[in-house]
Amino acid sequence: MGGNVRYVLSSGGHIAGIVNPPGPKAWYEAADDNGVDAEGWRTANSKHRGSWWEDWTTWSDARAGTLIKPPHMGSRQHPAIADAPGEYVFG
Repeated sequence: MGGNVRYVLSSGGHIAGIVNPPGPKAWYEAADDNGVDAEGWRTANSKHRGSWWEDWTTWSDARAGTLIKPPHMGSRQHPAIADAPGEYVFG
């Protein structure tokens, strides 16, 4: 794939780090410079309290560009029945 890589290490496992909300025990480490090995990477960065989601939001917002209004959804034949995300998520 190539490109610049930013590695983030989270206190949660591969599932817990994605689906669990931030909690008081959450922490993460992140670095833009990956170094040559894992130990070099760990000594070059510091541990942050909180969820890696906040760090990812800041990182992705800086690269996302201008937010745009979404296009009109549906058509005459198939009109939208509700605004996104849809009423089904509340049931």
